[in-house]
Amino acid sequence: MTRIFSVWAGRTFAALSHRHFRILFAGTLFATTAYMMMFVAMSVVAFDLGGTNAAVGFVGMGSGISMLIGGPFGGVIADRVNRKRLIVLGQGAGAAILALTGLLLLLGLLNLWLFFLLTLILGATFVFMGPARHAFTRDIVGPRLVGNAVALNQLAHSWGQPFAPMLAAFLIDSVLGGGGTYVIMGALVSVGVFSMAVMPNRQEESGEPRKSIAADLVAGGRYVFGRPDLRLMILLFAAVVVIGYLFRVLTPALLELHLDRKSTDMGLMMLVNGGAAALIALLIAGFAASRWAWPLILALTAVMGLGYLALSQAQSYGGAVAAMALLGPGLQGPVLLLQAKLVMSAEPAYLGRVTAFSMMSWGVSSFMGMPAGIAADALGEREVLAGVGLLTFVVVALGVVGWMRWVRGAQPVGIDLGKPAVREMPAPVLAAPAPVGLRPTALMSAQKASR
Repeated sequence: MTRIFSVWAGRTFAALSHRHFRILFAGTLFATTAYMMMFVAMSVVAFDLGGTNAAVGFVGMGSGISMLIGGPFGGVIADRVNRKRLIVLGQGAGAAILALTGLLLLLGLLNLWLFFLLTLILGATFVFMGPARHAFTRDIVGPRLVGNAVALNQLAHSWGQPFAPMLAAFLIDSVLGGGGTYVIMGALVSVGVFSMAVMPNRQEESGEPRKSIAADLVAGGRYVFGRPDLRLMILLFAAVVVIGYLFRVLTPALLELHLDRKSTDMGLMMLVNGGAAALIALLIAGFAASRWAWPLILALTAVMGLGYLALSQAQSYGGAVAAMALLGPGLQGPVLLLQAKLVMSAEPAYLGRVTAFSMMSWGVSSFMGMPAGIAADALGEREVLAGVGLLTFVVVALGVVGWMRWVRGAQPVGIDLGKPAVREMPAPVLAAPAPVGLRPTALMSAQKASR
């Protein structure tokens, strides 16, 4: 038993052996706490300002528009400029916007449209910061540890989920209110800015000639389109993210209109949701390169569908809280594994763009909040939640079909039950030789990617 635990711990926390990554990971914990608080704070404040599900979806749509439209360009920029400076500027701007939102709330100057505008600008910071952060993580730890490092970064998000929403609900109900809560969130993100500022300014050059932004964007699209594995991962990632976060739009009204609870009572629900998500993330963080990654992704997505169905039928607050124990792992598990596999599978020269294409999913998710809110206002919260649950099972079925078709298209070289499956990549990957400086890394990435 001790040996099994040692093997699991060594595989799960391998990247933390790197000193610079430990600092980066600590800063990520602080920033993630703020962003996890924001999901509750934004929903509660928007519902208080507008009084409808549509109002909550409208404010969330602000960041969605920025990420959906600007996402690909953020990836191009991340592949062209100094990533450390880009992250520091983006995260610093995000901290300032959160603090400004809090100040306006404290002064009584915030309305629904201004809240939407500030959320729109905040989403623009994510557009540039997100892709650069994944690429910068690879610059810091190298290709051997990058999959585990990305999984641990996502694990940091999971660890923020159990307590951050509860903390946000507690602060909003306290004398600080929504304004003070947003100011605290800005201060927490500032700690993450400091951790980035002390990182070494290290970046691997692609060796490719500099092109226009439009040409780089087209090249990134062709690269993803020519890789069946990347296409499948990005599409499934998008479906999981878009479906997985809709409950945050519908929960405030479900509590107030169906369960006779305050909207801030979603804090306990998010505590259970985050605790279950953190547990599953801890258990599977070392499996991104394993042959079990895809079965885990699909099985956990099905668990999310069960969570939505349970939430739609909850007749008490306790039942709604219990449903969150399914929704947490059902969302967090696939997101963690798919993000890690994307970074492991993409070539360094395209990493920012590949990450950006996947990050557009968050934009679509935020954008879909308003239609979901409108549908809930018209049809009912329970009916929409049940429909989302059934849609999740459709996604799982399509994911199984896509995975099996892709696996049949790859020629296996060898499989070891204790190691990542090693297969030759499909022909599109080998059609164009990688730049000389990238060939050793590209070969390593292809051999590490599991199916």
